[in-house]
Amino acid sequence: MSDAVTLFHDLTSPAAAVAVMRLTSLAVDGVPIAFEGFEAIGIDMAMPVDLDTLAVIDRLAPVAEAEGLLLRRPRTLPPTGLAHVLLAHGETTERAHELRIAVYRAFWEQQQTIDDIDTLVAIAADVGLDEPTVAELLGDRVALASRRRLMATHRRDGVGGVPVILASRTLVPGLLDADQVRALAAAV
Repeated sequence: MSDAVTLFHDLTSPAAAVAVMRLTSLAVDGVPIAFEGFEAIGIDMAMPVDLDTLAVIDRLAPVAEAEGLLLRRPRTLPPTGLAHVLLAHGETTERAHELRIAVYRAFWEQQQTIDDIDTLVAIAADVGLDEPTVAELLGDRVALASRRRLMATHRRDGVGGVPVILASRTLVPGLLDADQVRALAAAV
């Protein structure tokens, strides 16, 4: 990791969606924040949306809307490994923030299937990433396996759920307000 605070996030977590919107806005403003995808479930099948998740969506919907994201109730919670492969690639480009927001909007607002390669390639192309490069990356099962190995390392290091922020080797809750995140980043 870097000198920045790091937000661990997963696309199907409503709390992570709020944190990503908030922290991306701060990162655009120059606050040193790194973003690390973390597949909370880690299996290759869509899961039903449970009552606890629905309650969190309902509770956080006004907060998400204030951050600029509409939280719609998803039909299922898809595997997010491929989306995290795309987002990790995006972090190496000038379009990282745009891509991150676009993938979150695709899932939460547009209810797109973010475990589908064609969908992810289209999202990436819409923000200006090279379509053939992204298609090749997402078709590479080794890239997905490598990303999942990295996530397993994060689990061993104590990341168990999302959103969570890593700052100075300490994990803190990821739903901090903007002033708290600025203070945390300044202290690192």
